Amino acid sequence: MKHIKIIARQRIIDPHTGKMHNDQGLMALNGYYESEIIEVEDLYDKNTIILKFEGLHPEIKADTYEICEIE
Repeated sequence: MKHIKIIARQRIIDPHTGKMHNDQGLMALNGYYESEIIEVEDLYDKNTIILKFEGLHPEIKADTYEICEIE
């Protein structure tokens, strides 16, 4: 079994730089979310995990997702 954390980010552009906000900026704008630690099988499908996450958290509107494996 592996332990993972899902990070969801909205694509919010910083008007001063014309680039996407960093994580601190997204946190200030409620455009950043970290899930609790989730236990998954050793061989897991990233798309399936993200689809399940979206189904469980429809209030989170994200443009990109990152899956971080926790040691």
